[in-house]
Amino acid sequence: MAYPQSFIEELKMRSSLETVIGKYVELRRAGSNLVGCCPFHSERTPSFTVFPEKNFYCFGCGAGGDVITFIMRMENLDYPHAVQYLADAAGIDVPREEGFIPQKKKEILSRERNFEMNKIAARHFHSNLMSPEGAEGLQYLLDRGLSPAIIRRFGLGFAKNSFDDLYKKLTQCGFSVEEMKEAFLCGISSRGTPFDMFRNRVMFPIIDTAGNVIAFGGRVMDDSKPKYLNSSDTPVFKKRSNLFALNLAKNSCLGAEGATGDRAKSGEMILCEGYMDVIALHQAGFSGAVATLGTAVTPDQARVISRYAKTLYVSYDSDEAGRRADEKAIKYMNEVGVEVKILKVTGAKDPDEFIKKYGAESFRKLMTGASGQIDYRLSEIKAKYNMEIPEEKLSMVNEACALIAGIYSEMTREVYIMRLSDMTGISRDTIASDIKRRTRKNTYVQKQQVAKSGEETLRHYGDRINPDAIKSVRGAETEEHILGLLLLYPEYMDSLNGALYEDDFITDFNRMVFSCMKKLHSEGGFDISSLNEHFTPEQMGRIHSMYRRRRALTVNDIGILSQLCKTLKQEKEKLSAPRGEDMTLEELAAYIASKSKGKQ
Repeated sequence: MAYPQSFIEELKMRSSLETVIGKYVELRRAGSNLVGCCPFHSERTPSFTVFPEKNFYCFGCGAGGDVITFIMRMENLDYPHAVQYLADAAGIDVPREEGFIPQKKKEILSRERNFEMNKIAARHFHSNLMSPEGAEGLQYLLDRGLSPAIIRRFGLGFAKNSFDDLYKKLTQCGFSVEEMKEAFLCGISSRGTPFDMFRNRVMFPIIDTAGNVIAFGGRVMDDSKPKYLNSSDTPVFKKRSNLFALNLAKNSCLGAEGATGDRAKSGEMILCEGYMDVIALHQAGFSGAVATLGTAVTPDQARVISRYAKTLYVSYDSDEAGRRADEKAIKYMNEVGVEVKILKVTGAKDPDEFIKKYGAESFRKLMTGASGQIDYRLSEIKAKYNMEIPEEKLSMVNEACALIAGIYSEMTREVYIMRLSDMTGISRDTIASDIKRRTRKNTYVQKQQVAKSGEETLRHYGDRINPDAIKSVRGAETEEHILGLLLLYPEYMDSLNGALYEDDFITDFNRMVFSCMKKLHSEGGFDISSLNEHFTPEQMGRIHSMYRRRRALTVNDIGILSQLCKTLKQEKEKLSAPRGEDMTLEELAAYIASKSKGKQ
């Protein structure tokens, strides 16, 4: 075992699941449990439950586990790093067994090496910026109005116009070309020659909420393309899940000590397109500003934002691409319950230029007058049609009614029914009747989709965790009941007495779970937490689902386990039996005779 079971129990005891999850999810009491909106998928009706036995489960997406699983999934950490993360927070030391080699050593080492490489690269880039060779980059930043203090605060740097400047530095520090390539710091030419990925660029380090440098963005100093180059995904960086400057903005949004600016500690965040917009806003006192990394906001980024902000001000360009990005932001933020306000920066092309021209106070007034998402979308719809033409007016009303029918809050719907009536001159009752019909239809469609999804789940269609389950639904369900019983009562493992072996399992995933439990039991016992080291957080969600489903049943004695083992063997035999159409008459007769003999 990687860690003594006594240490894991102490770690879980000192890391209150309610407190840890409460930092990310707003929980409320529901009987003996706590419930909230799941941080792992988008939902408005809470299906995420924290149970008294110190584990959690989402009945919507199937995420589940204990406090270690939660941190692994929430902070994108492997098992040893999640243990270390919780131990540091609890103020206890992690035991180190002599000669112990952690599970997944290669992956762990890769992450650690990536973090170290990025830290060295960031320091090297910053040193370049402050050297004579970085004068052009430094002058560019100063010309953009950035102060030396804000340059240091964001750790900005400069990549020299050289093919091997960073490569030489990292080689001196003991890193291989393969490691540099994996971290998107170097590439390899067709002739096998290493080269720096970032050259002649002002560098913007991307830092995670734990303070690790995980990636870079670079703005070129000449007319080369692309103008901005961002790191691709690496072992420590996923573009769809990260935001530039979130490491700083989160402190303002959550009211951390030291937050500055009028809008600090208010649960408000500003979403921009570019690095310079974010840095200019922070310099002007708007320390809740973040940026997506060269793309429109993603569902993963929306869930990250929802951990820190109740209101999101979106400030994208007003061109077609910007409008599409606004729509995506509204959609994904609605799904996670974050209020969206659209900032229209008039008289300037972006927040950076606006603040330079009009000052921070004018931008603050711009935020105060920002239109809510429904007002914004209604004005966008109205602008598409000529209201003097009856057919176009009708099309506008139909599109607006479809929008209002999708609003979750009945009270909010009422407000916008009256707003639409004022805009169009159509009576409130007529609009309300149409929206009521659309709302009923939407509800019906959603129920149908949920029912279809539930049916597919029961039949294991598209099961990514256990794809073999489709071969024998009954066999897979029997396996899950067996594993659920063993998770509830590990001591039952001693009672199997040869009644169940790995080869009796039909599906690879369930066989792997059983094999792991059996091995841990032989080494001195286990509980469900012991499996965190051997399975991914997504797989742990399935394992906890087995545990919860079995725990909900009344009868869970050893007799039930024995019967389930017999049923599984029968299901396995059915699958292994030869099909009649594939046999000759002689083979079929011999098979029937063997089965008849077995029944005597």
